[in-house]
Amino acid sequence: MLKDDIIKAINDAGFDEYKEISSKDLIFSEDVFGECAKNTCGNYGKNHSCPPLSGDMQENMARFLKYENGIIINKIVDMGEFYEKMMTATKEAGDALQNLRDLLEDKPVLIAGPGGCRICKTCAAIDNEPCRFPDKRQYSMEGSGMDIVSMSRKFNMIYNAGDHKLGYFYIVMY
Repeated sequence: MLKDDIIKAINDAGFDEYKEISSKDLIFSEDVFGECAKNTCGNYGKNHSCPPLSGDMQENMARFLKYENGIIINKIVDMGEFYEKMMTATKEAGDALQNLRDLLEDKPVLIAGPGGCRICKTCAAIDNEPCRFPDKRQYSMEGSGMDIVSMSRKFNMIYNAGDHKLGYFYIVMY
C-alpha cells in the first residue's frame, strides 16, 4: 500500500524514471562524502542537513539504512547548450521534489535529493543555532555519501541524457 502511494506520488509529481531497490543496494562512498568538505555548493557547515552538521559518514548512512526499501527517482532536465538554462532546470527539478514532498507529507518516508535542506529561508546553522525543524530536515543524497553516478549505472538509469540534458536524482526510503 505505501509503495503504491509512493509510486503514484512520483508519477503525479512529474518525474521521468524510478527504480525500486532494497536499502542494501545503496552505494555510499567516502570520496563522495569527502567532497562536501570542499564546500563547492556552499552548504558545508552552513546547513543542518549537510556535513559536518548532519553527522559523520556512519551517521548519514544509518539514516537511510534503517529503512528496508527505497525508490530512486530521476528528473531529466535541459541545461541548455552552454548551461544557460541551469537556473530554470534547477528550479524545475526543485519544484518536482517539493511537489513529491507535499504529496507524501503524511507518509512514513525519508525523501532526499541534491543539495541541502530548504525548509527555512536561512538555515539556523548560519547563526550557530539548533535546527528549527529537526523532524522535517531535508537531507542531501551526496551530502550523506551516496554515489549517485555509480547507482545510476547499477540501476541502468539516465544520468547524462545527451543533448545537454542531465538527470537529477532523488530517493524515497520506506
